[in-house]
Amino acid sequence: MKAVKKCIPFFILALFLLSSPAWVLAQDTMIVVAAQPSLVKAQPWIDFLKKNEITVEHAVPSELKSVQNKKYITIEGSMDQPGIKEIITEVVGASEASALAKPGAKKMFMKENTWVAGQRILVFAGDTAESAAAARTESRETWMKYLKDWFDLGSGPGGLKAY
Repeated sequence: MKAVKKCIPFFILALFLLSSPAWVLAQDTMIVVAAQPSLVKAQPWIDFLKKNEITVEHAVPSELKSVQNKKYITIEGSMDQPGIKEIITEVVGASEASALAKPGAKKMFMKENTWVAGQRILVFAGDTAESAAAARTESRETWMKYLKDWFDLGSGPGGLKAY
């Protein structure tokens, strides 16, 4: 009986740890692939993700191979940025990439299962870094729905932090 009483606190602690999502599930990470000009323009968005407790890691285009197996990736950049141009073309396809190279072009894409099963990729692209940033800001309502779903944003106390 004494042995059972001694085990109860450990059992309760184990039950608490296993039932807590913060302990059971590792925090998902958003990988942001961008060249320096686009990364600077994306900083307010990156800050928004961090305020909402999303871990963010940055990779330059030449590092894509080391992160392309990650679950959540954002690619932001323009068709005039070497390295990013090729990545965007690979993810969205040649015809969409060609349209993005035209003056004033900008668009947001969400692609699934590009390099690995279960993967989600957001692409904010345009003919310039400014256009790519505009694609992100103008599609806020769309990408916000994805982020809320993927990272369970806004469900905790205090809700979603402002962007």
